[in-house]
Amino acid sequence: MSKVDTLEIAKAALARIREAFPALHVITDASAPVELSVNIPAQAGLKHAINLNFQNVDELHFSVGSFWLEWFPCTDSAKVDTFVNAVVGFISGRLRVLEHHRGSRCIKAELQEPMEEGWKTIGVWSTLHPPFPRKTKEKVIRNA
Repeated sequence: MSKVDTLEIAKAALARIREAFPALHVITDASAPVELSVNIPAQAGLKHAINLNFQNVDELHFSVGSFWLEWFPCTDSAKVDTFVNAVVGFISGRLRVLEHHRGSRCIKAELQEPMEEGWKTIGVWSTLHPPFPRKTKEKVIRNA
């Protein structure tokens, strides 16, 4: 697939997210050093600012708070669906991000979905690898 084809895949994924939440104000960031970047600021219906972007010809990125995760290649429709479901799940309040802080620095953030007995991690961003040498403080980011 060409770069143009993958950009169209990314645009279609973002359109699916916008269709799910047509009232949200979305800002395209033409100055970002990526192929496509949109910011969804905190607003009525969204407690936390989100960035969605497409970069490196085939990567879909989702970030909120300290959490940042990419899905690739975008030519894999299952990866695109997982990306869209993650973003829609977070905006809807079904999914949450659990940040782990050491002092004021976030060292790990997990995208989680509810289970019968708690939460299941479905995506992780981290600057360190387990085990963490000291106890961390947790912060929940959720649009609920």
